[in-house]
Amino acid sequence: MKKLYTPVDESELVFLKSLFEAEGLPFYVLNDNFGSLYSGVYMNYFNAKTIMVPEEFFEDGRELILSVKTDAVFEDERRNDNNRNDNKGEYGGADFLKALVNLFSFKWLYTRSGKNEKDKDSNDL
Repeated sequence: MKKLYTPVDESELVFLKSLFEAEGLPFYVLNDNFGSLYSGVYMNYFNAKTIMVPEEFFEDGRELILSVKTDAVFEDERRNDNNRNDNKGEYGGADFLKALVNLFSFKWLYTRSGKNEKDKDSNDL
């Protein structure tokens, strides 16, 4: 299996999964269930949901995604850009530092509801 594409959000993932199923292309979503958990520190390379395909279907999957999203950045392109820019591999020191700051500031304890008290009052009506 080869990493193909990491969707921006859950709705894009659901849409792409339905496309792959409709076309009959085999795929697997890395962290499909685990990545939905919001407990712990969010690290893109750890919690991100990534669409993976067998190597022989890589180009077919790429064309399918490009047919609906022309500005898609695929995993192989992202890895090549990172290697070209800093030669440190897929993730650099800044990613590691951000994860440490999140971990030690207990940022992972906060909920991600995004609602404030004003929104809660208006929903109760």
